[in-house]
Amino acid sequence: MLVAIGGDGTVNTVAKRCTKQKLILGIIPKGSGDGLARFLEIPRDVNGALSTIFSGKTIEIDTAKVDKNFFINVAGAGFEAYVAHKFGASGIRGLRGYANTILDSFSTQEEQEVTLTLNGKKTTLPFFSLSVANGSQWGNNFEIASEADIQDGMLDVAVMRKPKWPQILSLIIYLKSKKQENNSLFTYYKASEIDLKRSGKLWHIDGEPIVLKNKKRIIVYPKSLKVNVSS
Repeated sequence: MLVAIGGDGTVNTVAKRCTKQKLILGIIPKGSGDGLARFLEIPRDVNGALSTIFSGKTIEIDTAKVDKNFFINVAGAGFEAYVAHKFGASGIRGLRGYANTILDSFSTQEEQEVTLTLNGKKTTLPFFSLSVANGSQWGNNFEIASEADIQDGMLDVAVMRKPKWPQILSLIIYLKSKKQENNSLFTYYKASEIDLKRSGKLWHIDGEPIVLKNKKRIIVYPKSLKVNVSS
């Protein structure tokens, strides 16, 4: 077993090693958002997390790659990627720092147009933020894909339009509501293989900023990682 002590970025690094060495992943959440740990219902206190590692059950979960870049929870482009890059450069951690980065960035970013090919079916649509979700949430219990199942061999794609200022409060409530539905701001898809064009070069992989080429291919690897969760 290998144990990750940190946030989603740290979990990503350790999980990647676990998949290569066929080891079990243990998680002690100590990050800003801890999206994967929250999704897997791993306790965020150290004693509870340790109890899960030593006395919990082992399950097999999916992982995925954007081109050759491994991810386990959520990868994304557009606004959320821009925020991840700016947040990473700011050096200010925590929910308050993340919220300030979002507010500072919102007015400067505009919608773009992306072409998605999902299991061979092509569609082009505008987007402000685009999430490819294996787990359900960005972190801090903000759920971008509440119907995500990390054991179903599929990825949930959430395409978000840019909200107007009067829609911000309802957007926050929606992201906290643990429901997933197509509406005026969100369009959802499920796929095991995804090709993207014109999504932009700025991406995040499990919250960590990364620069990618313009064309991306995303593939899910079903039940490729063992992780300990609460019994």
